Amino acid sequence: MTPIEAVFRNGVFEPLGAVDLREDQRVWLSIEPEAEETPQAWLDRVRALQAAVVAQKGFLPDSSAEIAADRAR
Repeated sequence: MTPIEAVFRNGVFEPLGAVDLREDQRVWLSIEPEAEETPQAWLDRVRALQAAVVAQKGFLPDSSAEIAADRAR
């Protein structure tokens, strides 16, 4: 089975995506806490995403007009 990302909340592991298991299926868990991301690592990841969007579309989409229209409602 593939790894499943989950959040531990109120004493229960809550999967963050679909899980292909039957109800009441017993499983073994191997817990690996997610590493904390530094602000610089986050910024590098955002810049890489921006570069990928520009490479694909040729520009960064601007949603300013949609935001302004939504706020005007």
